[in-house]
Amino acid sequence: MLSILIPVYNYNVIPLIEEVHQQVSLCNIAFEILVLDDESELYSKENNLINNISGCTFKKLPKNIGRSAIRNLLASKALYDFLLFIDAGTFPKDKNFIRTYLENIDQEVVTGGMTYLKEPPKKPFKLRWVYTKKRESISQGQGNKRSVVCSSNFLIHKEIFKTIKFDESLHKYGCEDVVFFDAITKKGIPIKYIDNPVIHDAMDDAETFIKKTEFAIENLIELINNDKLEYNRYKVSNLYYTMNKIKVDKVISLIFRISRNLLKRNFKSSYPSILCYDFYRLGYFCLTKNKT
Repeated sequence: MLSILIPVYNYNVIPLIEEVHQQVSLCNIAFEILVLDDESELYSKENNLINNISGCTFKKLPKNIGRSAIRNLLASKALYDFLLFIDAGTFPKDKNFIRTYLENIDQEVVTGGMTYLKEPPKKPFKLRWVYTKKRESISQGQGNKRSVVCSSNFLIHKEIFKTIKFDESLHKYGCEDVVFFDAITKKGIPIKYIDNPVIHDAMDDAETFIKKTEFAIENLIELINNDKLEYNRYKVSNLYYTMNKIKVDKVISLIFRISRNLLKRNFKSSYPSILCYDFYRLGYFCLTKNKT
């Protein structure tokens, strides 16, 4: 009935697997939990213990294939008709996480959203926590009014996934989830938003998170250039094109180059500014776009 699919890279997913396995075992359904490792350097020995848990399989890929391709590969290996994707680095907020998804299994695509740890981490990990809290977290009762859709956890019928897959041209981090869910929407397939979040662990330090942010901006520019996303799909790209029309984008690039190290110092502090982070994204977009 249910294939639970978890891609992993340099992360110990044993606690997540144990929690999900316990929950789904109580539901008395046919299930499998498939975990694919994208050629990690860390935690392979720990994660290999997953193979000792009933109904669970762990395999390490011989080479890194990226966030989109590994999800497509997981889906191709799934035995059952319903696919539940869960990201490593997250953990179900509720003990009825799996049961809540099963209660919505009649829907074609369901996403539960993401939330943040109650206690903020210390520097230099706080920026990721602040971003999750301010920009990615769902609030109670938000439902279909939710503005952010992400692939941290979602349920989809296998037949739908066969026709709409993740874009494997994207090898780096970022935007692959937006492209995927936009393709679903363009097909006229409704996405049901439910309050069933996973908690993001905020384990990316500021330097790692900023590097991922830069990858996402580069992906976004590539997608816009290749007509795979409209420029107004993201606020940062929409703002860039507005500024480009009035010829101030190069000024922003200059200010960004001057202030870049100062901004990074703020991101590594105990009080990272989300507004400074927004400017960093815009500045990096202007700088990168003006190089192309």
